[in-house]
Amino acid sequence: MKLSELLKFDPSLKNAKNSEWPEEILAISALDALLPNSFIFIKNGKFLEKFLPHMEKALYLKLGIVIDEKFYSMMSADYKVKVDSLAWIITSPNIALSLTTLSKPFYDLKMKGMNTQVDGRQMGTTEIDPSARISQNVFIGEHVKIGANVEILSGSTILPHVTIGDNTKIYPNVTIYPFTTIGKNCRFHSGVVIGSDGFGYTFHQGQHCKIWHMGGVIIHDGVEIGSNSSVDMGTFSPTVIGPGCIIDNLVQIAHNVKLGRGCVMCGQSGIAGSAVLEDFVVLGGRAAIGPDSHIGMGTQVAGGAKVNESAVWPAGSKLGGHPARDLKEWMKGFAYVRKMSLKHNKE
Repeated sequence: MKLSELLKFDPSLKNAKNSEWPEEILAISALDALLPNSFIFIKNGKFLEKFLPHMEKALYLKLGIVIDEKFYSMMSADYKVKVDSLAWIITSPNIALSLTTLSKPFYDLKMKGMNTQVDGRQMGTTEIDPSARISQNVFIGEHVKIGANVEILSGSTILPHVTIGDNTKIYPNVTIYPFTTIGKNCRFHSGVVIGSDGFGYTFHQGQHCKIWHMGGVIIHDGVEIGSNSSVDMGTFSPTVIGPGCIIDNLVQIAHNVKLGRGCVMCGQSGIAGSAVLEDFVVLGGRAAIGPDSHIGMGTQVAGGAKVNESAVWPAGSKLGGHPARDLKEWMKGFAYVRKMSLKHNKE
């Protein structure tokens, strides 16, 4: 769509350069997936600092920005020179609401014309290896690619634009949403849902306004996911599950989460949006990771522990409690409270 069309979707937006961008705007980007002729949202200085190292690539890709109006007006001269070099700049008085509003037309553009009613095998748009074994009562959408020796059992639904790698097994009643890529040698147990919408809303004038998700999911080789677990699709870039991850039953993985190699998530554990787990992190049962947190390689989080939002823990940490802290510290504190409680009861 043209820049002028974009402005019509949200009348509060202002064209900071006061010029029409002659090329089509094709998508919304994320920092980990900058796309040609797209744009990115910048809320504050923290996000701008993360974006600036990508500036050369952004210029090459003809990237524009939607930026918080107040933040842009107060920006230092050095930052403003860099930002003003971008293809186009739009300011917003409410960046969260603008993200919500502008996500819808780009979602509609990506999903436009997608057929979710007629099986892709009837339409002749699937690529299924002859060795794949597909049970009765399986729906396979258009433009699905299924590799060698894949097995899909009854009641599963594979929606359009999904790729499934060799030797992967999908048990009954699994649902895989569009724009999901699955590697080789994976196993998904009954009731697993891959690629459902992330839990993203903006509260405005008494309503929860939906952020439309379209980023898809990437699951690497050798991943096993237990029954009734869910992996949400990313907002504008994929949620990623690294090679060899083992995910138990009843686990929640939110939008834009990044799991490294060989992570383990025990039953009923959960990870909130945009959190990062480096290689070989282990979450005990019912452990929870707050949004935007970063958990270092080999960290172990005890069952029931709660890691706060935006927390950063170094490699090899051992965490427990709520809010999560060093496990030995938490155990000493718990022992002290118990000791004082027993002393008080005796008195």
